[in-house]
Amino acid sequence: MAQPLDSFVSLLQDPGGELTFEQVRRETNAFEATEPGDLHQGYTPDVFWMRIEVASRSSRRLDRILEFTYAYLDDIRLYRVNPDGTFERMRSGRTLAPADRVVSHRKPVFPLSFEPGERVTLYLRISTHASMTLNARLAPTFTFYEDSDQEYVWLALYFGMLVALGAYNFLLFLGTRQRSFLLYSLFVFSFGIAASSMNGLGPLLLWPGMVGEWGNRILPTGYTLAATLAVMFARSFLNMRRIAPRWDRALLVLAICWWSGTLVTLLVPVQDALKIMSAMGVLTTVFLITSGIAGIRYRIPAARIYLLAWLMLLVGAALLSVRNLGWIPSNFFTVYGLQVGSAIEMVLLSFGLAARFNELKRQKERAQRKLVLSLQRQERELEQRVIQRTSELEVAKAELERRVVKDPVTGLYNRYGLMIHLEKYTQRACRRDELLAVILIDLDGFKAVNDRHGHEAGDVLLAAIAQRLQKEARESDCVARMGGDEFVVVTENVVSEASVLEIGQRLRETITQPVTLPSGQSVRVGASVGICTGRGGEQSGNDLIRGADEAMYRVKKTRKNDVCLLD
Repeated sequence: MAQPLDSFVSLLQDPGGELTFEQVRRETNAFEATEPGDLHQGYTPDVFWMRIEVASRSSRRLDRILEFTYAYLDDIRLYRVNPDGTFERMRSGRTLAPADRVVSHRKPVFPLSFEPGERVTLYLRISTHASMTLNARLAPTFTFYEDSDQEYVWLALYFGMLVALGAYNFLLFLGTRQRSFLLYSLFVFSFGIAASSMNGLGPLLLWPGMVGEWGNRILPTGYTLAATLAVMFARSFLNMRRIAPRWDRALLVLAICWWSGTLVTLLVPVQDALKIMSAMGVLTTVFLITSGIAGIRYRIPAARIYLLAWLMLLVGAALLSVRNLGWIPSNFFTVYGLQVGSAIEMVLLSFGLAARFNELKRQKERAQRKLVLSLQRQERELEQRVIQRTSELEVAKAELERRVVKDPVTGLYNRYGLMIHLEKYTQRACRRDELLAVILIDLDGFKAVNDRHGHEAGDVLLAAIAQRLQKEARESDCVARMGGDEFVVVTENVVSEASVLEIGQRLRETITQPVTLPSGQSVRVGASVGICTGRGGEQSGNDLIRGADEAMYRVKKTRKNDVCLLD
């Protein structure tokens, strides 16, 4: 069974934080016994030392976990003094990365073992920029991990609910474009990030390496941002611009002030930022509850749900803020009231937003019914026109698809169509483990024909060569015009490199045959052919084209009108 240590602790305040362990160990008389409220010191820059005498009355070895119930403590150093005068040292806290803590846990915890009848003294040095809350307990290892697992389950459910509500309302914003849904989602997410920082889950799981200045600012900036978004959400939800303009302006002014406060938390010392956070929490509570009462007075839809929801959250936030200021003691309700209140609040606010959404939906449905009646009156007239338009669109679609992948001069696939088919060929070759070849053909002397006989004659020459390539290639091959006077033939299921060389020679020979122009003149061009092969999965389509291009340029540089296979 876990043993609370509140009544077994004596405290020593170290204002300058200069005392060493050896000095504290010698000055045992400087420690003072604690009263019930002494373990909660509020915001203080001082360092505190705790002294705990532990005596084992068991006849067997005891394994215990010393656990601090407040997770938001920066640096805790534990010194265990054994009966023989030796001591052991352990360290935990938020300023350490989880891997550097004695136990990687969201709270500061320390493993301890006690032999039968053993008496030890524990000294703990605690420093923090947040609220100095020193409540601790000593629990059997099994009990600690059992309780810890239950806490993780509840926290997982809590944060899972936050994520679900935030994502759901964000999707509603995307669908409806209602600003209230967006502000609510941002409020939920910022609140969740700050809450995960406060209870230690964020530093443990979300940003384990961020243990410096900016890691400490996540909590105050996150909560102040959540308070700012809460005010903006209230203004959007209540929408009192017409019926209560003064309240609307007051909420606007408060939102501007709160944005300023949020920015200030990024600039001032962290402990001051936490005090700003606590003050804003209390003021936001008062103002939003008052605005909810005003909303009920002006008979704004869902104002009662709004007021009840904020009461649940903001009472919990006020309890946390007042506790952090040291005005009330730390207990279950002040520690976890914020999580419970926020869970109820967010569900209620989601219901309120759903009610507004349903009203908008009903208005939309009425408009849709009118539209349907209007459409039904025009249905007969439009039916025939729709059929006619559909037929025209199908024809246009087919023509567009053909133009997208086909070269208008040669009727072959263009570069885009080639890449589509090459991707299919490479995937098929990979599945079948077959050899794939890309044959790139660049015409020799085509420019001279163009210059001498004109571009029209050049187009005739290109079309004639395209027909020859299609006739010479297999039905399963892909023949394309890359652009200009470059052609590509992709052939799959190649038997060997020798066979693809024969194909390249055959294509070159058919290209070099004379072509008769419309003028009756006969022209002839050569062809530099580059070939690249690859087995399925070894090379991509782009790699094969680059390889064939390299082989073709080797022909261009040496002799032209020949075939080269890339080694």
